[in-house]
Amino acid sequence: MGFVATTLFTVCVSLALGMGILAVDAAAPDFSLWSEVVSAHIKPGEMAGVPVNVVNYSAIVADSNFNATLDMVAKAKVAELTRNETYATFINIYNLFAISMIIQHPCEKSITGCHPIKSIKDIGSILSPVWSMTAGVVGSTKKSLDDVENFLRDPAPFKEDPRLHACIVCASISCPDVRQEAFTVEKIDEQMTDQMTRFLANPKKGMSLDRASKTLTLSPIFNWFSGDFVTAAGSVKAFILPFISDADTASFIHENDVTLAYFDYNWNLNGVPPCHC
Repeated sequence: MGFVATTLFTVCVSLALGMGILAVDAAAPDFSLWSEVVSAHIKPGEMAGVPVNVVNYSAIVADSNFNATLDMVAKAKVAELTRNETYATFINIYNLFAISMIIQHPCEKSITGCHPIKSIKDIGSILSPVWSMTAGVVGSTKKSLDDVENFLRDPAPFKEDPRLHACIVCASISCPDVRQEAFTVEKIDEQMTDQMTRFLANPKKGMSLDRASKTLTLSPIFNWFSGDFVTAAGSVKAFILPFISDADTASFIHENDVTLAYFDYNWNLNGVPPCHC
């Protein structure tokens, strides 16, 4: 199979079997309307010199399927989900709620007037940051973005799958890209692997290798959540290797003592907010 293919097969099967995400159950909430929203209103582009899936927030506001999905999630039964269902459901919810927060709070008012927010971090305050604000309702319970992310990182009684960090998107340029389809129970393993692979293939925000200096520059996500990757694979380097699409690059990183560095994180929005002051 070759080094990369063999390692990818081994890690993904280990993740799938160890976390049970290969099992399929049809009882998960239906995100087909959300799939229509993201496929219609999220397109590949470039912002600040970074390849990114650009979100058309104004078009999403006008799409009735967006509010229909929010309503569905508010009524969804999420108490007894399987592992597959848990990941597909709550990754979709995080991305839905992150986009919803931009739509709910598109403008920033100050003594200088009203203007569009530049970053999701412009929402909220020091005492009440955007991450801890109510972002939406899940099964009649109010949830923040932190609530959803923390649950995905510790989805008891199941184990964490660190690939989630390439799947949840905090509405920023340097985040992994919003997927142009909903995550589904049937395809969750394939989709999570694809998200991590695509993220690492982006040389402006995911991964870049300088062979001369043996420096591997990664998204700060791999630093902020390094413990998750170390727990899963022993090190950040060991975790990412199976998801590097270029076999020569993967072999170089595997065979050399590379130094890890991290990109600056661009928190600017991954689309124009629908602000009409």
